[in-house]
Amino acid sequence: MKTLLHKSWFLVLALVFLVATITGCALMEEGAVLGLGKYVDKRTTKKLPSIPVSQDAMQVEIVFIERPVGDPLLGSTLWDEIDEIGAVGLMDQENLKQNGFRVGHVSSVPPMALQTLLGLKSHIGGVTEQEESLLLSGRRLILRSGVPTDIQTSEYYNQCKLELFNDDAEQELEIKEFEQARCVMRVKAHKVQDGWARLEFTPEMHYGAQQLRRTPTTIGWQLENRQNTTPLYNQKFEVTLNVGEMTVITAADEVAPNSAGRLFFRGDDNKSGIQKILVVRLANMSKMNAVRSK
Repeated sequence: MKTLLHKSWFLVLALVFLVATITGCALMEEGAVLGLGKYVDKRTTKKLPSIPVSQDAMQVEIVFIERPVGDPLLGSTLWDEIDEIGAVGLMDQENLKQNGFRVGHVSSVPPMALQTLLGLKSHIGGVTEQEESLLLSGRRLILRSGVPTDIQTSEYYNQCKLELFNDDAEQELEIKEFEQARCVMRVKAHKVQDGWARLEFTPEMHYGAQQLRRTPTTIGWQLENRQNTTPLYNQKFEVTLNVGEMTVITAADEVAPNSAGRLFFRGDDNKSGIQKILVVRLANMSKMNAVRSK
């Protein structure tokens, strides 16, 4: 009787040991043991679902070009090949020019002058090594329709004065002063249809110390650590682009010292010899699914 009991216990223990061994190996191999980073779940690493792309997502490329003021490539060589009239409405265009901005539209095949500014240095002649060292920097963003993003176009100003012409009949001059300020373009991309998007640009002055402020977002009011903001709504403009097309934004040729165009794209006296050009390209966008009625 004792022999049978001993054999039964031996079989039970053997089965327990076998099960523990099998499951233990599986757990160690599959990474089910928490806290042991060297064990990876082989079954799940290859099955993680890809992040879905929103149906209204747009890929936008943002490039800054810096060139010396007076560079021939910033003048008629460039702007004779850029469409300014079709970029924005005539009223907006006149208002932008009075406040020192210049905006144009470029097809998916940019003119040679813009290609040169975008990096084909072999086409540039008669410039010094210091001028050649000016950097071209860019980034790529994924934007959702109607969700804004900020593009800083200037360095920080300890103090600055901004003189604005309003678009009313009297052309009244408005003067604003800021401390700890920087110039920002707030951009919203709106999907029009497959392959087409409308980009909305609002110049803004961000100033003062960073602190928690109530900010409107797509999910309501939230506290964000940011500066005070003064949007320049009279200088707001829109550009409609097809995939591959670009808009070019910079300061006008003749720009007043305290104009918005000067502050946004040329800077104060210390950097007034350098001009920035902002190039925004609609690189790609997700397609809308067709909706069929039954």
